[in-house]
Amino acid sequence: MKIKEKMYASLAKAGIKLNAELIIEDWVLASEYLPKNVWNSNKGYTGGYVQDYENGQKCYRVIGTKEQIAAWDKKEVDMMVDEVYDYYPFELGGKGTAYWKGICYNDDPKNAKGLPTRLEYNLKYYESLGRYIRLYVENKNEILILRTA
Repeated sequence: MKIKEKMYASLAKAGIKLNAELIIEDWVLASEYLPKNVWNSNKGYTGGYVQDYENGQKCYRVIGTKEQIAAWDKKEVDMMVDEVYDYYPFELGGKGTAYWKGICYNDDPKNAKGLPTRLEYNLKYYESLGRYIRLYVENKNEILILRTA
């Protein structure tokens, strides 16, 4: 049995069933469009103090269906979005597998660079997805917006 099927079987055993596929995305809102009224003093590289606006960047992990995320974006996100990252497993020959090899995972033991193998990455992905599905169902199948920074 594949990792994905095991995860869904485990959820079904716990009585958790989904009617739609969930998407996990990290949203980074552009800091230049956020209110900047807090000053901050940091020690600069010369040893003196540098005063500047405190970084007001906001980051969210958004979990929901494609439709829920689109509705949240349209209704709630009134600021410019700087970047959006999505998460998905790396199946052999699947979406992004060749591009992300060496960045997110590496199956070459001679050149691992401390990265997990593709299988280890997928195990962690499905472990996290299982946790998010449980939270999503506990939240009555409503979109989850988790502040990450």
